[in-house]
Amino acid sequence: MNSKSFLFKVYDAFRISPFLRLAASLIMALICALFITYFFTSCEKAILTESDSDDTEVSAKETGELYVSCSFSQTQSEMTRATTVPLSECANRVQYVIMKDGGIVYNSEQINGGGNSFGTLSVNLEPGTYRLMIFAHNEKNGNPISVGTDGSIQGYNSRTTDSFSYSDEVVITKNKRKAVTCKLTRCVALVNFTSTDVIPTEVTKFRVTLTGISSKYDLRNQIGMDATTYVTGMAELNSDRRSSEGMMSNIHCYVFLPALEKTIDAKFEFYNSANELLLTRNIEGVKMRINSKTSVTGSFFQSDGAEASVTVDSEWGDPINVNADAD
Repeated sequence: MNSKSFLFKVYDAFRISPFLRLAASLIMALICALFITYFFTSCEKAILTESDSDDTEVSAKETGELYVSCSFSQTQSEMTRATTVPLSECANRVQYVIMKDGGIVYNSEQINGGGNSFGTLSVNLEPGTYRLMIFAHNEKNGNPISVGTDGSIQGYNSRTTDSFSYSDEVVITKNKRKAVTCKLTRCVALVNFTSTDVIPTEVTKFRVTLTGISSKYDLRNQIGMDATTYVTGMAELNSDRRSSEGMMSNIHCYVFLPALEKTIDAKFEFYNSANELLLTRNIEGVKMRINSKTSVTGSFFQSDGAEASVTVDSEWGDPINVNADAD
């Protein structure tokens, strides 16, 4: 039988048998479906490569979250239990500084606006070990505190307010949340001067010089960075600085100290309205301690140099008592 006769017989069989026609149609439909599936699958792989998909997944999991909440601790000692208060009750501003490998990777400031977010921070960081440093203070100036590359800070025009700090290492893990509860401690000392004698009529202005305090603060190690001399600007002896009896009061300075406890010297210069120097009073050996208030009380305007009493109040920290002579 030749090939032509065979093809005619096959054609007759398909023409006569409905079953064979149905089977042939199903086979052709299956072949078409497989071809279409292969075509679209090949196009999808060409549009979205395997590497593109992996990069998207990795980038989403490359960082970890650092969540910080702050409060104020009344004590400097970690061994002593102490009540804590919200940071908003003792500070107007808070500065967050995060360092890694000797450089600052994050630096931001919050201003106390009365909301619940003050004293909290959430930031995403790459995995690694960081130094978290926090500085809270009460300066009302519009500019943020300047932070050096070494983690040092300096008050506005070398002037310091009631301030609090924190410093510790934190480890950030990829795709994890690190929550840190920070108890800030007071990092300044306060000295307050009050006279027991009446301000002379001709004295209208004054200037204070403090020797032995720090002009900068090491935020990383939480201590003053140097021992230097600080001179205040010329100030008026107005009603805010006079008691009802006409005595000098409410003359105070917040200072950084280069050690937990330090003895400093103070000098007062009193002037008249023409800025002419009338009187100088030196007080040596004023003992001060971080987180403590030193009160200096005595005769400031008598020429015989009466004794000045110096005490450290227990309102902040532990009390101590020293005496100093006014020239």
